[in-house]
Amino acid sequence: MEVFKVIIHTHGGNEYIRNAVSYVIDGRQVLERGYGVNPNDKNVAVMQLRKTAEYFRNQGKSPLFHYVTSYSSETAPTPEKAMELTGEIFSEITASHQALIGIHNEERGGSLHHAHTLVSPTDYRTGKMIYADNSTNYAMAQRMADVTGQPTKLVVRKEDETEWECPIVFTPREE
Repeated sequence: MEVFKVIIHTHGGNEYIRNAVSYVIDGRQVLERGYGVNPNDKNVAVMQLRKTAEYFRNQGKSPLFHYVTSYSSETAPTPEKAMELTGEIFSEITASHQALIGIHNEERGGSLHHAHTLVSPTDYRTGKMIYADNSTNYAMAQRMADVTGQPTKLVVRKEDETEWECPIVFTPREE
């Protein structure tokens, strides 16, 4: 079963952005990709994320969404396949939001590869925000199920470090 995890951290500002970016591209990643941010220089990526939020006066709001997508070894047997799937899962968001993806090769919950995806909640075209509410989280978990063709579990890690596992298992929709 695939796992779509949302890590909510609405406080922390610039320090949280710096720590999150550093974690995603700290050298342990085997692949990285940026959407509107430089995936090869964490200082530049942090600056780019901050400046977009500042431009739209969103700097005092949720700084980032951190998603972890874990793939079964059958679904993503290689890091390249994990990156391809992650790119497709987030393609609707990355069309108008900055994002940074790092693929890690660490066994986690039965998966060989997992992706850390940081997404700016600020739409860089309009300044509107997305939120990590159930309508967004459910839609993203369903998208993962549809893209991978596998049942997907949704887990939300709250600010107090507790985790909530959604009782719904998202299954691929037939087209």
